[in-house]
Amino acid sequence: MVSALAATVPVNPPGATPVLSEAQVWEGLGIKARNPKSFVAAITHCELVYDSPNKVTRRVKFGEDAPLATEEIELHEPAIAYFEVSLGNRITNIVSYSPSGELLLTFSFANGIPGVPTDEATPNVQIAKGLAGGIQHSIDRIRELVVDGTIKAK
Repeated sequence: MVSALAATVPVNPPGATPVLSEAQVWEGLGIKARNPKSFVAAITHCELVYDSPNKVTRRVKFGEDAPLATEEIELHEPAIAYFEVSLGNRITNIVSYSPSGELLLTFSFANGIPGVPTDEATPNVQIAKGLAGGIQHSIDRIRELVVDGTIKAK
């Protein structure tokens, strides 16, 4: 079982349009915290319990037949979102920069990845590649929300 794993993806690789700003990525992560279903394929149900600018509590299911989990989310603008999952998982979303100034998005998981079956035979690099695909999906969704005007940040 993978107990801890992280992956990082560049937000604006060559050819990506529109080019996203740190503020747009952060606003997108705020939307993801409150309405995750279009960002995270594993989440099949989400109910917002509490919502303030820096704290969100939601009940989610990581699959149709999965138990209902409560997530306590802390948002530390403009860089870090912490997710404490009642199933024992801890998730972190980090907006950062490379030494050359490239905007990056990292997702990290401790105590497993909710909604992902544990398979001791699966190498970490293979799981990390899947995780990177999930991060890319979130970036793509943020781009869609910028294009359609939902995300207002510049």
